Amino acid sequence: MKKILNIVGMLCLLIILSCKKDKVDNVSTTISDPSITAPTSGTIINLVPSSNAIVNFEWKAAQTANYTLPFYKVVFDKENGDFSKPIYIGTPAKVGSENKLALSHKEMNKIANAAGIAELATGKVKWRVEASNGVVSSISGSSILQLTRPSGFAENPLTLFITGTATEGGNDLAKALPFKRLSDGVFEIYTALNSGNYKLVDKIIGTPLNLIIDAGTVKEGTEVKSPTVTKKVYRINVDFNNSVATFTEIQSVGLWFSGYNAITSILSYDAAGVWKVSDIAIVWKTESWGKDERYKFRVTEKDAAGTVVVKNWGSSNKDNSRATSSSPASYFLLKEVDNSQYDYTYKFAAESQKTDIEFRLGATADYTHKVTFK
Repeated sequence: MKKILNIVGMLCLLIILSCKKDKVDNVSTTISDPSITAPTSGTIINLVPSSNAIVNFEWKAAQTANYTLPFYKVVFDKENGDFSKPIYIGTPAKVGSENKLALSHKEMNKIANAAGIAELATGKVKWRVEASNGVVSSISGSSILQLTRPSGFAENPLTLFITGTATEGGNDLAKALPFKRLSDGVFEIYTALNSGNYKLVDKIIGTPLNLIIDAGTVKEGTEVKSPTVTKKVYRINVDFNNSVATFTEIQSVGLWFSGYNAITSILSYDAAGVWKVSDIAIVWKTESWGKDERYKFRVTEKDAAGTVVVKNWGSSNKDNSRATSSSPASYFLLKEVDNSQYDYTYKFAAESQKTDIEFRLGATADYTHKVTFK
């Protein structure tokens, strides 16, 4: 019996030692260095952020002695950096376990910008792959990319405002007028400018980014002179994707009465993208078949080159029913339409000797208009 107990004790001791050995093996493992395969060092990339182009980063997988799964990070730095303060860290798919990473040209443009490469300039960044299984880690050698940036901002602002002595809000940043954001990096505002200075800012709290428009180009700057010395109304369009901006003077806004085939009233600019006319008579045009109540708006514009064009603003519907007190707000929404006499018009709800009309191209709401019968 004693002999049997000794044998059992020896077996237990062997099992314990075996478990300890296995535990030590699971922790004290090794990992090989990943090896970069693409892009090769020195590759030149002309970035086109507006395209769907991508850059594929690939490497030979790291190997671990205990066959655990390695996870990767792709780390970018300036050409003379040591990766202690990386400018970008990318994580591959499958929680970082894939040995490849795809970055869009738009993202690469941000990396180039973070590396200090200016618009329309060429510079270099370095990158490497870091691998780890949670216990041990390894790194690849570094590789160089040469990147050429196009014009345009790498990081587009989410909001944009105009401020300064030449603007409607004056020099008080809290009263800066907002632009309407049309799409990523694209903004528009209808506003009046006078003599003085102005600048664009990306926010009105904290420390904003100060921007100016210089000969049609958007760039950083403190302020710049107004394009006019007398009060004029402009549409200002800004596209950060291409660093371009345009000023278009809005010379007049007229109420176009289809039945008369003419502008019957001129609206005066008020403020914040709104034109108004008050106490005008709305008299429908008498026709053989009845009365014509259709209308839309005609806007006269002059671009920076001095070219004058007339644009029509009306309904998104080619034909409309007469407006009523219960017509939805969408009935009055404005969009650019063709110059036909009768199509894409609205219909006045009534005739009136005293009517107020507002043509609203404000930045904080949909473009629309309002008719008030007194």
